[in-house]
Amino acid sequence: MLTLSSCRLCCFNNGPAAALVGDYNTLHAEWLPLAEQGHIDAQFYIGLLNTNQLIDQASQEQAVRWCLLAANNGHVDAQFNLDIKYDKGIGVEQSETEAFSWYFKAAKSGHPQAQFNLANTYRDGRGVEANMERAVTLYKAASFNGVPQAQANLALSLHLGSGVEQDNVMAYVWASIASEGDSKFTEVKDSMAQELTDSDIQMGDVKALELTKRLASLKSEK
Repeated sequence: MLTLSSCRLCCFNNGPAAALVGDYNTLHAEWLPLAEQGHIDAQFYIGLLNTNQLIDQASQEQAVRWCLLAANNGHVDAQFNLDIKYDKGIGVEQSETEAFSWYFKAAKSGHPQAQFNLANTYRDGRGVEANMERAVTLYKAASFNGVPQAQANLALSLHLGSGVEQDNVMAYVWASIASEGDSKFTEVKDSMAQELTDSDIQMGDVKALELTKRLASLKSEK
């Protein structure tokens, strides 16, 4: 879940100074009136203070309450935090259906990790009927948003032809990109390479470089 390191801390009066010294009770005192007045970011951060047990009398139930208020007002990070809470049963009764609902809302708003998590729910049929084609579509979306695990899962789907037409070269391409983002996926890349010819690997390396540049360009535009 998200932490209090977000730059949006600067939105609130003396929030940054208090955050730097770890005076979270002061932050809570400053942000609570704003949250009660309907300030969406304040509601979200009050939720985080409770989530991370950073204030006196913090509770996960209060975290859910404040995140729910922010999420219902369209705060995508609050929506993502809620889907985790419902998925894991943190401060609320565990519910795959509710988790799916909040994953869907956050993913629709473009949250990369929510896109990946939603893909997993479609893959596993948790809170929704299993649909591998939709899972692959979401893995691709999260992959273009730079989530290495999604890139690795997309590579595996392409390799197996699960939810998408089999393409071992593109499987190698996405595995290569995933391994650049997280070295633990190097074994996936190596496994993909074993089933390719030298010319296929060479072509895959070229495509991986081109796609990496494209991803970097997309990131710089955001």
